[in-house]
Amino acid sequence: MKLGKLLEKVDIVAARADMDLEITGISFDTRTLRAGDVFVAIKGFAFDGNRFIAEAVEKGALCVICEKKPDTATSHIIVRDSRVALAQASAAWFDYPAGKLKIIGVTGTNGKTTVTNLIKQVIERCSGEKTGLIGTNGNMIGDRELHAERTTPESYEFQELLSMMASEGCKYVVAEISSHALALSRVHGVEFEVGVFTNLTTDHLDFHDSMEDYAAVKSLLFSCSLKSAINIDDEYAPQ
Repeated sequence: MKLGKLLEKVDIVAARADMDLEITGISFDTRTLRAGDVFVAIKGFAFDGNRFIAEAVEKGALCVICEKKPDTATSHIIVRDSRVALAQASAAWFDYPAGKLKIIGVTGTNGKTTVTNLIKQVIERCSGEKTGLIGTNGNMIGDRELHAERTTPESYEFQELLSMMASEGCKYVVAEISSHALALSRVHGVEFEVGVFTNLTTDHLDFHDSMEDYAAVKSLLFSCSLKSAINIDDEYAPQ
């Protein structure tokens, strides 16, 4: 895929790169980067991807997407938010798989795993349609189980899963959507058929500044959902 096609929906601040470059992949981790990839420098909890730009270039990255001009002389694209750019580029790389599926997102502190599994079973038994699952205990394509590293994977991995599910005949996907995923743009650009809210408790205040902030982040799911199913018994439901 040409770099220009990969970046067709990315909000570019400045660019020093040949948009006709032929890209062989996207990487946000130098440990898995291959020659010919675009490297997206994102700032994580433990590591700042900007520190690994030189390593990425040495390993053969053709271009770097980052939020400030890199110290290393290399082709680069400067964006306002590299996490959003990763989500947008990943969707383009996999030919926008979310548009080929009906995706149900479930958020809340507790009950996400139970609810997603129940919804998957209801869809399959009532409609007979093959359904994908993305969640804490593993990912599934129909009956086939796949390993999961976290509740909601990074945007590249999320788009890759959607692409696999669409290509293997899934019509629906049910996904656990964590507050971390919403705050860190892992599902940016994905339109959900239904957004589901279970509840809100104090489990993740190590990440969120307050319960109000936690609730506001959870509510982001519903701004990109066509329909909503909300547990109105929870005190944060009105937010």
